[in-house]
Amino acid sequence: MEITFEYEPREQFTDFHHRSQRWGSLVCHRRAGKTVACINEVLTRATYTQKKDARFAYIAPFYRQAKDVAWQYLKSFGEGTIIKIRESELRVELFNGAWITLYGADNPDALRGLYLDGVVLDEYGDCRPSLWGTVVLPTLADRKGWAVFIGTPKGKNHFYEVHTRACKEDNWFNMTLKASESGIIDQSELAEMRAQMSPEEYQQEMECDFEAAVKGTYFADIIQQMEQSGKISPERPLWDPTEQVHCSTDLGYTDSTAIWFWQDTIHGPNIIDYYENQGVKLQNYIDMWKSKPYEYGTIWLPHDAKAKTLQTGRSTVEQVLGSGLPCNIVPKLSRQHGIDAARLMLPRCTINKTMCYDGIEALRAYRRNFNELTRSFSDSPVHDWSSNGSDSFRYLSLVCQKGVTDVVVGQAQPLIKPPEYTLDKLFADRERPSRALGKLRI
Repeated sequence: MEITFEYEPREQFTDFHHRSQRWGSLVCHRRAGKTVACINEVLTRATYTQKKDARFAYIAPFYRQAKDVAWQYLKSFGEGTIIKIRESELRVELFNGAWITLYGADNPDALRGLYLDGVVLDEYGDCRPSLWGTVVLPTLADRKGWAVFIGTPKGKNHFYEVHTRACKEDNWFNMTLKASESGIIDQSELAEMRAQMSPEEYQQEMECDFEAAVKGTYFADIIQQMEQSGKISPERPLWDPTEQVHCSTDLGYTDSTAIWFWQDTIHGPNIIDYYENQGVKLQNYIDMWKSKPYEYGTIWLPHDAKAKTLQTGRSTVEQVLGSGLPCNIVPKLSRQHGIDAARLMLPRCTINKTMCYDGIEALRAYRRNFNELTRSFSDSPVHDWSSNGSDSFRYLSLVCQKGVTDVVVGQAQPLIKPPEYTLDKLFADRERPSRALGKLRI
């Protein structure tokens, strides 16, 4: 069978297509053609694979993004080899039985239980960090599949760490295409873009600069300063078995549940652990808390944990207290007050990077949208994968003890004094009639 591809690779991607390494990292400026190159890479490898029932995937941060960016490319360039197209699943079958499917990182459960022979992770910096290690990498293990990470820098996040590793290790292919060096976009166009973009935007989008500031982030600058000063470090064992451990929890079922673990010291909180999961029942988190070797002081729950659920007829706080774990309710304050508290608290913390990696990346990515028309930032943060870990840290900042060594050495005071709750008080709160009802007139 004669196979013909309409794709002619740009010379800048020739080395990429000829690589022998199993892993790859492409850091490319906008409009360099990295998505087209990677779709054709998947098509070519799927066409010539010798594996039976081969499976390949392209993963974008969002399912809709995968459809908008790559679906038409896949169908067009694969026209000579595709025998079946499933529009509803964004999946094509080739003449040799190989499948290529487009996925969104916003639904990682769609990838669980699968096997893959090759995968492209597009704009990996916009995906949650755990996507690779806990979801995608296991799908490649038994069939020794390959993976390529592609994207444009957005600060020193998990994509930066992939890029750094690719620069150092022999089994990684690494390529960086800067607009000033690639020759893909005319110099006159680059000059026009430079004139109409901010210096930070141009350096990030066109010159692949991981150092450029990301617009609208709340904590990225603080995280970077903490890394430079050593306050975020993988080498520092912070857990003291003789001291109690406290937790802050942002609960979710369709969204993730995120939990920070810390110990108070006179120098500030030692953040020793982080846990995040999605789509599991409350009992899973209760079992997780009990499986940890920690002696708990207080497990702080969000204010809505007092509400009873239809499934059990009991509130979250009642269920946690009933399991024998000590818990309390975080004060109900505005999101902005919590963000302000977090910005004050974060520099006082010392964080174990190994145990809290996903949480650190969530804080780094937490941001506001920028309105191009009003030239201003929105009042509320973007709701994405970084929200849950950041919301949980807001709660930590409102309740943890902080060392005020610059005022009185050895005395720690709470940032905000939280109310004390018991089951009796919770029941009384729910059963007390509203005073406002007495003022109604018919």
